[in-house]
Amino acid sequence: MNQAVTLSGEPMIVMTKAEYDALVEDIGDIAIAEQAMMADEGSPSMPSELAEAVWDGTLHPLAAWRKSVGWTQAELAAAAGLRPATVSDIESGKIDPRLSTLRALAKALKLGIEDIVD
Repeated sequence: MNQAVTLSGEPMIVMTKAEYDALVEDIGDIAIAEQAMMADEGSPSMPSELAEAVWDGTLHPLAAWRKSVGWTQAELAAAAGLRPATVSDIESGKIDPRLSTLRALAKALKLGIEDIVD
């Protein structure tokens, strides 16, 4: 990229086609990222150490999301209208929850059901 000046002394920037194409691509990527962030506004985000624990199978996704928002099992259960034992049993893999239970948990966490299932 080079700088130039118009006949009236106004500064200009001159760039190659490749530099221009890269700039346009970056602007498009930024727009896509901003749109995704707006769509997810209000949804929790998960710290990387919890995501890694989910990926390696040492932590149930529901537990990771619950911890991400800083809730105890009892707090999540109350927000979802469930018993704390139900949340505990799901996180430990003791039960396979009903769809209605998953919906209530996902709604309480402002997530999709696919985010909280194993």
